Amino acid sequence: MKRSNQIGWAQVRGGIFILLALIIFAAGVLLMGQKTKMFVAKGAMRIVMNDVVGLKAGAPVWLAGVDVGLVTNILFADPKHSNEVSIDIEVDKDALKKIGPDSKITIKTRGLMGEKYVDILPSKHYSDTPPTVVQGTPAVILDDVIQKAGTVFDKVNGIIDNINQGKGTLGKLNKDETLYNNIARLTIEMKNLVGTINHGDGTLGKLNRDPAPYNKLISILNRADRTLQDIQSSDGTLNKLIYDKSLYTKLTALADKSNQAADEVRDLNKKIMSKEGTIGLLLNDREFYDKGISLLTRAESSVKAIEDVTVKVKAGDGTAGKLVNDKALYNKMDKMVDDLDALVKDFKENPRKYIKFSVF
Repeated sequence: MKRSNQIGWAQVRGGIFILLALIIFAAGVLLMGQKTKMFVAKGAMRIVMNDVVGLKAGAPVWLAGVDVGLVTNILFADPKHSNEVSIDIEVDKDALKKIGPDSKITIKTRGLMGEKYVDILPSKHYSDTPPTVVQGTPAVILDDVIQKAGTVFDKVNGIIDNINQGKGTLGKLNKDETLYNNIARLTIEMKNLVGTINHGDGTLGKLNRDPAPYNKLISILNRADRTLQDIQSSDGTLNKLIYDKSLYTKLTALADKSNQAADEVRDLNKKIMSKEGTIGLLLNDREFYDKGISLLTRAESSVKAIEDVTVKVKAGDGTAGKLVNDKALYNKMDKMVDDLDALVKDFKENPRKYIKFSVF
């Protein structure tokens, strides 16, 4: 019976040990699950970048500073056609909905030489169907920063060398004693000037010592203030210019009418310059201009011909010239008119003398 009790106690101790081990294991699983969010629903996404700067699988993924997942795999996206690298991440599904094409995705380092991680700036939009592939932002490489810093330091050293050699403005300021002497002399002169002013010598000294200019200035300001008060309280022209809105309204209306008149003038000018109107044709039509020139040429020729005829008439050439200049022809025609008038008169008085009528 004693032996049976001892075996039972050993079994009890073994059971207690196993129970404690199971409790410790379960606690460890729970702690690891909380840390890795083992029991949280996750979604997959692929990030494409040109360089991952040493990022490794298992690195954390941060969204707005919150740990939301980890990197599951890193591989070349399409090695035959490009050098881009794909980063597969596993992220909480709720956080995944805040990642979109406008999210800024970079690779950062915890500290100067710390662990690499993926940092994501959330999208401005919440999407129930987030994209499966997004483009990352090129990471800043420390070597490039060091190289640029070295270039900047080289330039700074060159500038310092030029200054030490007395080149340029800063070099002359550093090496040339003339500038120092001029500044020292200017300082002495300024000191003397200030002393003169403090003693009341000169215009500035009198302004500094004599209260009369100040009193006059205060008096002028007071009179100006009273004048402004009078303007504000009176009903004169200045007061109306300042406070009466009717003048502003009239000026605005006048400006509107001026703009309207200007528009009408522009329209009239367009109509005048258009080829559809007479003035437009006169100004723009070359054919009309040529016809006008031709008409003026013919008119000039006609006037010249009339002048030639006039000269001939004055000279007595031709029938018209005889009619104008020959007095004998004028007398004959005058006599013929008189004879014709006498014949008509006689015909009226004695028609039988000129007409004879007989039946047989």
